[in-house]
Amino acid sequence: MENSVLLKKVEELAQKLDGEVEVSIDTPVLKIKGNRIIEALSAAKAFAEVPCDFLHDLTGVDYPERNEFEVVYHLSSLKGAQMLRVKATIDRDNPVIDSAVRLWSGADFPEREAFDLLGIKFSGHPNLTRILLWDDFVGYPLRKDYVVDSYEERRRLRTLKPGE
Repeated sequence: MENSVLLKKVEELAQKLDGEVEVSIDTPVLKIKGNRIIEALSAAKAFAEVPCDFLHDLTGVDYPERNEFEVVYHLSSLKGAQMLRVKATIDRDNPVIDSAVRLWSGADFPEREAFDLLGIKFSGHPNLTRILLWDDFVGYPLRKDYVVDSYEERRRLRTLKPGE
């Protein structure tokens, strides 16, 4: 890994948050429990010398065999070449995690997408509503246990009537 200062900071943060660190493709990955996410993101944003102050993206990953989701945050810096990935684990039966919108307003749409497609609720989000699917859509299509109807059945259900 090129930036040993960042790795050292991430390891210290992991120890403080009862998390763990791994390196994947030269990028440190901080793995924590979901209830520590704001603390982890705030600390990463404020790292001295190597701040990870830009949120590129966030997404959710479904692990039904472990009965949990991972919410993955991709961070980098506006001041250097460092990159960091933060993975927060939450319960699949009650998928709630604090919103990162208070730290980065750019988290708004990705959090809505994760809500819409996986059912992850972001506590404190200012407008947690569907962003890709229609309001009466049932289910979360990126969950691995989502059952897809046949094309014919979907077409029958969503055919617009004259005047709609």
